Amino acid sequence: MRFVLRLAAAALVMCATAQAAEERIGILVMAHGGDNRWNGTVRKTVRQAKLDAPTEVALGMGMHPGEIRELREAVNRLERKGVARIAVVPLLVSSHSEVFRQYEYLLGLRPQAEWPEAGPPLRLEVPVVMGPALDGSAQVAQILLERAKDLSRRPAEETVVLIAHGPVSDEDNRRWLTAMQQLAASVQQQGGFRAVLSATMRDDAPKAVKEQAERQIREVVARAGEGGRALVVPLLLAPGGVEKKIPKILTGLAYVYNGETLLPHPKVVEWLRQQVAQPTRL
Repeated sequence: MRFVLRLAAAALVMCATAQAAEERIGILVMAHGGDNRWNGTVRKTVRQAKLDAPTEVALGMGMHPGEIRELREAVNRLERKGVARIAVVPLLVSSHSEVFRQYEYLLGLRPQAEWPEAGPPLRLEVPVVMGPALDGSAQVAQILLERAKDLSRRPAEETVVLIAHGPVSDEDNRRWLTAMQQLAASVQQQGGFRAVLSATMRDDAPKAVKEQAERQIREVVARAGEGGRALVVPLLLAPGGVEKKIPKILTGLAYVYNGETLLPHPKVVEWLRQQVAQPTRL
């Protein structure tokens, strides 16, 4: 009798294992979008990751009809491939942004839209889960450390300033800066720099907020250059526009800058693979 029960239990385990193996997960990588160079860099990075699942890329903030159409088409392509679930990887610098929340809304994961003019959320045939953005990941910290070292001569006499695009709202900005401060601590500890500071441009905020943010950036960089070199490192995803605005903000100040963004870098490829390999995060 015990032998029969063991056989039955084994059969159930084999059945459950086979069912799990048959479940196909589709990967949807979503990113802000930019010019042709920006978009091409993101798509190339996703290809380099060689994710072990059907994979699509959708670019845009989820704000305009063309962006919504691209997202719908990417989801439809995954559904036609017979996936049972879609895991969304938001390739964004921060989870604390209007874009991140709009993605959640469009995918039916949040009831309220950031930009209602985008229309209703997508009608999905399969469940969707969504992981975090890059935030304070170890891979981002390593890239920033490498970018800072590329500019450095004598770390103990230099201050690194991390500059990100930043969100619109004050609350999002506080949370964004908290993640940046964690990255800054890692870069300082591993790089041996005098200090590592953080600032956001808030480039899409109302004029008064944006101008105040730019004044703060100038103050931070000016302070960083007192008694040593200021190394400015952009915390931006890909090359293609925003990194060129930083020198304009810093006109007249002494600092070192080369405009190197997070991409292209193999650590982002590593992060993508890690997100897909950890089902508890997706």
